Amino acid sequence: MDTYTVEAVVLRTDDFGDANRVVTLFTREYGKIEANAYGCRRSRSPLSGALQMFNHITAQLTRGAKIDTIRDADIKNFYDALTADLERLAYASLLFEIVNRMTLPRQSELETFDLLKNSLPALSTRNPRIAALIGACQFMETSGVQLNFFQCVHCGTDIDGDAAISLLDGGAVCMNCVDAAQDCRPYPDGLRKTFETMLSFDWRDDTKLTFNSRQINSAEKFFLDYVHSILGNSLKSVQFIREVRSLIGVGKID
Repeated sequence: MDTYTVEAVVLRTDDFGDANRVVTLFTREYGKIEANAYGCRRSRSPLSGALQMFNHITAQLTRGAKIDTIRDADIKNFYDALTADLERLAYASLLFEIVNRMTLPRQSELETFDLLKNSLPALSTRNPRIAALIGACQFMETSGVQLNFFQCVHCGTDIDGDAAISLLDGGAVCMNCVDAAQDCRPYPDGLRKTFETMLSFDWRDDTKLTFNSRQINSAEKFFLDYVHSILGNSLKSVQFIREVRSLIGVGKID
């Protein structure tokens, strides 16, 4: 029986049968892995506590013909604040859904693993909306599908001040090239600076982040439109966020 050990973050869980679960792990060693966890939903199962979403774990798996099986798992770090607070849960789910849907199985991506692991404390303690947007923005950058936020995609000029941006053309468009671009939308200087701050954010830095609501609303709407344009359909977590924001009396997400 071929057995191997991984360090992982629990990216997703799906129940099947009476007590079983398919668990999607994002591992340091192999990238994204799906594995069966038999009986883990039983209260006495040694796997029940470890295989919860957002847990940082080590796990022992055996290889199978079609899907591997989790035999043992130990918690390295868990973040109960993410399941105790609906808003934190919703925004953590947004980041994790984006990563899950935009990565392929068994492709080692150490930067993505570190991003997930390092974002969890911030999602638990900082403003979860800001932390999730930073995480998503940085993930898109490392995955190679990020827009060019800082130079005109047509002439290469550094963007300074208000400009335009095009999802179809791949990024920022200076005012001299607007007529040559497709589907342009306004790209104010404040939005560019917001993305610059998010991309350069160090998760180990405990400095308080200060964004006003207008900056966050603009960044969130733009980023969700961009993700939707890549995936071709909506994120389930966005609907969850809408429901939570309505429940707690916060403004709607566009």
